[in-house]
Amino acid sequence: MKLTLGTVQFGLNYGVQNSSGIPDNEELAKIFNTAEKSGINTFDTAQAYGNAEERIAEYLKEDSKVISKFKFTDKQEILQQNLESSLSTLKLKKLYGYMAHNADNLIQYPSLWDKLLENKGSGLVNKIGYSLYNVNQLENLLDMGLVPDIVQLPYSLLDRKFEPMLGVLKNLGVEVHARSVFLQGLYFMDPNNLPLKLTSLKICIQELNLLAEKFSYSIAEMALNFVINHKNIDMVVIGIDTEEQLKTNIGLIDPLFNLKALYNKIEQIAVPNPELLNPSNW
Repeated sequence: MKLTLGTVQFGLNYGVQNSSGIPDNEELAKIFNTAEKSGINTFDTAQAYGNAEERIAEYLKEDSKVISKFKFTDKQEILQQNLESSLSTLKLKKLYGYMAHNADNLIQYPSLWDKLLENKGSGLVNKIGYSLYNVNQLENLLDMGLVPDIVQLPYSLLDRKFEPMLGVLKNLGVEVHARSVFLQGLYFMDPNNLPLKLTSLKICIQELNLLAEKFSYSIAEMALNFVINHKNIDMVVIGIDTEEQLKTNIGLIDPLFNLKALYNKIEQIAVPNPELLNPSNW
């Protein structure tokens, strides 16, 4: 199963279309039960996600792969404290992955990479890496010799800026996790009723809807399969608030999805303001 369960919604209200709020303990138990039954055993979390680490700790199994991210810091000692704090909160002896929450942290303070390597060597972490927001970050880090084991990056129907680098990462043996496949719900919005700041994307969303209709897919089906069937993407991080949402997402996966035919059409959609594909600019 190429799905990784994102946990930000378990600790924070997150996403432009999150109307369910933070799931209660009963709902969380249902989510993890369905995840386990479906073969989902990779979980993406972070210290910045409120009390998400604490909440998911109760539901982790022996084969669970947990990836956490550390807050911006300039000191190796703080990074170490953050790692040990996450391990303690999660009740784990080892993380599957540990990443800089913002890759700029490692660009500004590359000595932090030495500390990550040290923790990998001592067995506290299996894979080290960083969460990326733009291609320049990745190019800078690779030029600096900071070749990761794992990265997380945004990739979706309209946001394909990392496409030229996916093959490079694959050749380096990097595990690639894609996030924001639904662009925090933007793709599901009524193009005639977008928030004022996003109105310039109206035509793009309309064109996506027409494509989905042409290929007989729902927007959600098209958006998820466009990413999950990419040969150079290893895992897709999805954030959900309810068990029902998780079941729906699992049901969308289509291994016979015609990615090539759709990709050629998607490439023809011009995005007037690419910076709006970064939710931090909303």
